[in-house]
Amino acid sequence: MGEDLALVADIGRQSVRFGLTGGDAGMAPRDIRRFSTSEHPTFTSALVSYLSGLGLQDARLPSVLAVAGAARGDLINLTGSRWYISLSGVEAVLRAPPRALNECAANALALTTLSLSAFTALHGPPPRPVEPGGNYVVIGTGTGLGVAALITSNGRLVPVQSEAGHMAFAPATPDERKFADFCRTRGVSLDVETLISAPGLCLAYEALSGGAKPASPEEVTRHVGRDAVSAAVVRMFVEHLGSFAGDLALAFGAWDGVYLTGAISRALHPHLMDPGFRRRMEGKAAFRRQLSEVPVVLVNRNDLELIGAAAAYGNA
Repeated sequence: MGEDLALVADIGRQSVRFGLTGGDAGMAPRDIRRFSTSEHPTFTSALVSYLSGLGLQDARLPSVLAVAGAARGDLINLTGSRWYISLSGVEAVLRAPPRALNECAANALALTTLSLSAFTALHGPPPRPVEPGGNYVVIGTGTGLGVAALITSNGRLVPVQSEAGHMAFAPATPDERKFADFCRTRGVSLDVETLISAPGLCLAYEALSGGAKPASPEEVTRHVGRDAVSAAVVRMFVEHLGSFAGDLALAFGAWDGVYLTGAISRALHPHLMDPGFRRRMEGKAAFRRQLSEVPVVLVNRNDLELIGAAAAYGNA
């Protein structure tokens, strides 16, 4: 028999997914159900609804929560959401202390459980196994920008949580400077996530078009072949992501791999193959050669948070 039954959760800005792990059925998350923040006034309300649906409202359940925010203290504010998480409140419902970690740290832990079929190599060296002895960084692009690392310590891989997506935006091209100037005139706080995120695609389109607003991020990514502004936005996005990836590889010593996750990276897969991504990633004079040897990998899964939460529970 494996670990005891536990609850795992992926708590985002607009929704939460719950699942179960452990017990006789193994560690792979199962009985997954999604709730929108518009359906429930609080996270606890959604949690109770999930438990009631499975007849587990009276069970004692350990839990691991992957949250879209800094997992510090008892009260966790979710970035860009009206929900917040009270860990003591969750403990009162589940009758066991919960563990919380940043969602991108959960993504990083998930890499340790995936087969090579989940990975697509981009330009550069092929992927290396994610295993103790290596250092890796994960960049998640979606409604926000998440960053975490997997660092080898005492013979095991340890997730390092961060809020590196809120590092300062450093423009390096005419389009990036135009975007930065547009944000400043609008009073928009300028960090890397301001561009590298789903809302960032729309904001960048508005900046480079002179004020036109796309209906959605998908409109930008789908129209690259027939709209010059969309093409310029995606090129700027991909190149700045490459520069950011190089910065993070240096910051974390992630010489064994940069892993890109999230809906936006998957949507931009063909454009991430553009030489501009690696050119900007490797454009750090003193470490150009070392960065040229770092694999960059696209992760072809949309359930990493729950997988990583289950891995965190199994490795506790």
